Amino acid sequence: MKRTRRDLLATTAATLTAAGSVGVAGCLDFAAGDGPQGPEGVPETLTCEDDAFVRLTAPFDEPVEGTIVDAAGTRFELATEGNAETYGQSMRLVFRNTGDEPATVLGKHAYSFQRETGEGWLDVRGSTSGETVELPQAEETLDPSGAYIWSIDLEEAAIASAVPDRDLEVCPPLGAGTYRFVYWGIPDAPPLGAEFELVG
Repeated sequence: MKRTRRDLLATTAATLTAAGSVGVAGCLDFAAGDGPQGPEGVPETLTCEDDAFVRLTAPFDEPVEGTIVDAAGTRFELATEGNAETYGQSMRLVFRNTGDEPATVLGKHAYSFQRETGEGWLDVRGSTSGETVELPQAEETLDPSGAYIWSIDLEEAAIASAVPDRDLEVCPPLGAGTYRFVYWGIPDAPPLGAEFELVG
């Protein structure tokens, strides 16, 4: 039986601790069900039938530099456990200060969750309020070995609800294809991105 968005949100946990601690953002325990229902492959664009839907736009112009960057006198790394993920299952990502100096970052929600399309990389999330929504940003110090750790289930409601105090939706539904998680919260540095294939 397919669960409703309310059922999924009721079972979602979202905690995250910065500066050397471990956290989790979104963890659900359910089967993948019927699998991804959205367009497969590399769609020309992402289209939502809700006319009030306003897609999140990437707050960066720089190209995504991969998974390691040297900035602010230290080094940052973004790691994931694999490059192929199953719909409905948990994807674990770690953003860590692997250098020797503390550095300022913009918090745990300064990320984009994008899909590859013919128009380029587009965030799968947006607002149904008809207005543009900005993700929360808060300057925090990430000490050496400090990390943000996310465990996000690859399902629409879990991805949308991983950011608190923002009414987000994923539209259209996820489909099998190429995605990436981009952390853009390092001031004066290019964003880091981890690509993965979503399968049924």
